Amino acid sequence: MIITHSRIVVAVALLSITSGAIAHHSFQATFQSDEFVSVDGVVTDFRFRNPHVIIYLDVTNDDGSVTKWMAEGSSATGWRRAGWKNDSLKSGDRMRVSGNATHDGSPMVWIEDFAMLDSTGENVIAELSTNEDPLVSLGKARKAAPTVAAKELYFIPLTLPTGEPNFSGITMQQRGLGPGRGGGPDANDPDMPYNEAGEAALAATDIKDDPQVFCDPPGAVRQAGYTPYGFKLQQYPDHITIEYEEYGSRRAIFFGDELPKPGVRSHLGDSIARYEGDALIIETVNLLPNYSGHRGKPISEQARVKEVYTRIDDPKIGSIVQTETTVIDPKFLTKPWTIKRYKLYSPDYEFIVNECVPPLRERPPNVFQYSEFDSQFVN
Repeated sequence: MIITHSRIVVAVALLSITSGAIAHHSFQATFQSDEFVSVDGVVTDFRFRNPHVIIYLDVTNDDGSVTKWMAEGSSATGWRRAGWKNDSLKSGDRMRVSGNATHDGSPMVWIEDFAMLDSTGENVIAELSTNEDPLVSLGKARKAAPTVAAKELYFIPLTLPTGEPNFSGITMQQRGLGPGRGGGPDANDPDMPYNEAGEAALAATDIKDDPQVFCDPPGAVRQAGYTPYGFKLQQYPDHITIEYEEYGSRRAIFFGDELPKPGVRSHLGDSIARYEGDALIIETVNLLPNYSGHRGKPISEQARVKEVYTRIDDPKIGSIVQTETTVIDPKFLTKPWTIKRYKLYSPDYEFIVNECVPPLRERPPNVFQYSEFDSQFVN
């Protein structure tokens, strides 16, 4: 069964679209903010993955035919904090899912409200929430009284045995970490200082054609600088490796003193690393044009990126790494643009597998990518 409707979006409705919900594929790229749909169906698959949780439903239409629907939610990392697991929903479960409809009418819904139905599909047996353990919602577990769990502080040495600054380990996202943090991951980021060409590129941006929505790898800024999620960094004598939870990207970066020569562009570009005092510096060139984050702010093919990693441990919190990402883009920006993120080291944090699923609509041709051979090289 399918029900569609419209309503005026007020502040309460907007609050349901949290920063966690739109930090990966952009919500605006696929879904409407003022058109809503409700579907009843049978679960055929539950994909508890990043960047988005996906519930597949077989929905029976009025004429008796069956349409496969995709119900999309925010990241599995956020759901996991509330108690959700990869087996919380099973094939055969009957559900009602309500939320935002797509721009083009494709059979997808952004999860705003959802409920478990009985075997007849007629009666609601439990209202579910991404902010509550589903066993509690189903009456199979008691809701624990709010407590502040004592957590042992975790510190890693400031330096490696060989004397270099130590950044090796796994970090995790934590809201409010770092000076002035609060709100969404980009709440305190400065505006991009666009020049005339940059403003024109911004005006021409259509968020619906965000290439990452179609599971293209993210650009270096979006992956390394913008992500609110954790990463795993390992240091070796001649190189470092970095793995990212949000998009599942991996980088191997060798130490060197000279920037890579102009060459074929890629999403993560070509990078070198070096130590300067207590900081780790990474510089990247040969990037494809891309967005700096999920809100569709473009950077050009002339951009280069500088990442600075420093430790800002807090005796009351634990070991923290500050990442400072600067974009130098003479084609689009009047001056360098810098954003900061703060991550807490954790010995037992586990990454959730990334499995990007493109929307159920046709991909526009050559979305925000160059196709001419000559544009593959920096002059």
